Amino acid sequence: MIDEQLDPQAILQTLGLLDITSVVSVQGGTDTAIWRVESAGRMYALRVFQRGQHDDCQQEHVVMEAARAAGLPVPHVHAEGTWCEHPALLLSWLPGKPIAEELYAHPWRAWRLGVMFGRMHAAIHDITAPDLLCQPPDGWMRWQGLDDPPLQERLRAISHQSNVLLHLDYHPFNILTDGNRITGVLDWRNAGAGDPRADVARTVSILRIENIDGKRLSFQEIALRRVFEAGWRRGYGQKKTALGNLSLFYAWAGAVMERDLGAKREQAHLTHIHKWTMRWKKRAGLSLHSRV
Repeated sequence: MIDEQLDPQAILQTLGLLDITSVVSVQGGTDTAIWRVESAGRMYALRVFQRGQHDDCQQEHVVMEAARAAGLPVPHVHAEGTWCEHPALLLSWLPGKPIAEELYAHPWRAWRLGVMFGRMHAAIHDITAPDLLCQPPDGWMRWQGLDDPPLQERLRAISHQSNVLLHLDYHPFNILTDGNRITGVLDWRNAGAGDPRADVARTVSILRIENIDGKRLSFQEIALRRVFEAGWRRGYGQKKTALGNLSLFYAWAGAVMERDLGAKREQAHLTHIHKWTMRWKKRAGLSLHSRV
C-alpha cells in the first residue's frame, strides 16, 4: 500500500498548481494514490506513485501521450514532478464513470457496454507502442517476473507481433463511459508492447476469475460478465480479424495473475486461479509441471 502520509496540497504546489479550491481523495490502486483536484474552475487528477518509482511514472507519462496523440480518450499530462521521492503526475480529469459502475447499475445494458468496450480495446491495438516499451521485443512474456520456459517457448513460436501497444490492465474499472460512449482509458502503468492476443487474454482472465474482494463470483455476476464479455468480443471483432486459438495466451494470463495476486489474495482464490491456469495449459498441450 502506498505511503498514507502524503500531503496532496504540498505535492500540488511542487507541480505548480497553487490556486486550489478542493482536493478529494478517490480510490486508487495498491501502488498509487489519486485525488480529484479543482483549481480555477478546472478539474484535475493528481496521481502519486510510491517512493522511487520514477521509471514507472515516466513510462506512464510517455505511454499516455502516445495514446492521446493517436486519438484515444486518455488524460493529458499537465505536469510531472517529485515530492519527498514520490513521483507525481497532474492529469486532466476525464468525464464519465467506470464501465463497471454503469454495468452494475444497468445490467440490461451489458451487451451494448461490452461492444463499446471491445471497440476501444481494438483501437488500442491499432497503435504502435513507444520505443521504450519495445525492448526486449518479447518482454511481455516475462511480465510480473514470470519464469515458465516451456510456455514462453511455445508463445515465442506463434507470436509474430512485438510492437503493438498493450494496456495489460484493460478491465471495466479502468474504462470510463457517459453511457453512450467511452470517455476515458485510465491506468497505463502496466502497458507493454507485444502480441495483442496477450492483452485480450489478460482481459478475459480478469473478467472470468478475478474479483476485487477476492471472493468467488456469484452465479448472477458470472452471467453478467459473460454477456458483457460476449459484447466485448463482438465489438473487438468488428475492428479486428479473428484471434484464433488463445489457449496458450490464456495459460500465460492465468500464470501472470497468480504472480500478480500472490500476496494480495487468500489461498482459496489463488487456488481457483491456479486451476484455471492449469486447465488452459492442458488444453494447449503443455506439461502441467511447468512453472508459474
